[in-house]
Amino acid sequence: MTTCSLCGAEDIGFTCPYCNGVFCSEHRLPESHGCPAMHRVRDDARRKVSDSVGGQKRNDKVVSRTRKLSARRARRKRFSSAEIRDLSIASLLVVLVGISIFGNSFGIVNAISRVGALISSGLWWLVAGVIGLFLASFMAHELAHKFVSQHYGMWSEFRMTSMGYYLSAMAILFSIPIFGTGAVYTSGTGNREQIGKSNAAGPLTNFVIAASLAIISIVLSLAGILYPLGVLLRYGVQLNAFLGLFNMIPIQPFDGATVRDWDNRIWIALTIGLLFMLILGYVMYPILGLP
Repeated sequence: MTTCSLCGAEDIGFTCPYCNGVFCSEHRLPESHGCPAMHRVRDDARRKVSDSVGGQKRNDKVVSRTRKLSARRARRKRFSSAEIRDLSIASLLVVLVGISIFGNSFGIVNAISRVGALISSGLWWLVAGVIGLFLASFMAHELAHKFVSQHYGMWSEFRMTSMGYYLSAMAILFSIPIFGTGAVYTSGTGNREQIGKSNAAGPLTNFVIAASLAIISIVLSLAGILYPLGVLLRYGVQLNAFLGLFNMIPIQPFDGATVRDWDNRIWIALTIGLLFMLILGYVMYPILGLP
C-alpha cells in the first residue's frame, strides 16, 4: 500500500507516466490529479491522431521536432507561474519552520516570544541567520533537482502537495526541522542514469553546503575569528547534513530510493558522506574545540 500524493489516501498506488507521482485509483489519471505535465499528455494525444491519419515517416518527423522543441524548452531553466506560486508558498512555510526552531520543541507560539527577546538583546543576526540557512538549504536542494533534470532535457517543476501542508504544519507546531512542503516533479525521455542523477542532485548539494561550511569553520577557527559566526556555521552543517541524509532514505518517495535503484555505490557513498557531516556537526565540533 502506498500514499496518494494528492489526497493522502492509502491505496495500491499508480505511478503517473508523465509526472512520476504516485496516486490512488481515484486520482491515477493525469486529468484527475491535475498533472503538471499535461503538455506531454496533449503531445501524446496529437501523436496518436497523427498515427491514424498520416504515414509513419511523417509522424516520426513530427515526434522528432516535438522532442527537440521540448528539450530546448526544458534546458531554459524556466519557471511557470504555477511553480513560482508553489515555491513562494513553500518558502513562507520554510521560514515559519525556521522561526519555530527557536521554540525548542514547543512550536511557533513559544518561538515568537523567544525571537522577540533575541532581537531586543541585539542577537537579530542569529535569528536572520537561522531563517536564511533554512531557506537557502531548502531552495538549493529543490532547484538542484530541477536544474539537473532540465539539463538532460526533461520537464521539471516544483509543486506543493497536500501531504506537504500537513508535514509543514507539524514542523511549525512542534519545532521539527523538516522540509516536507512539496516535491519536484519530473517527466520526459530521461534514462535511468539521468533520473538517478537528478534525484541525487538535491542531497549532494546539501552535502557540498555542509562540507563547505565545515571547512570555513575550521579555517576561521585557526585564524581566531570564528566566534560568534561559528554558531551559525555549525548549525548550517547540522541542518544540511540532516536534510540530505533524511532524503537518502531508500524508500519511495524519498530521493534515496531512486538513487539506490540507479547505482547502489553512489547511494552508499553519499549516505556515508552525509552521515559523517552529521556526526561532525553534533559530535566532533566540541572535540575540535569549535563553538
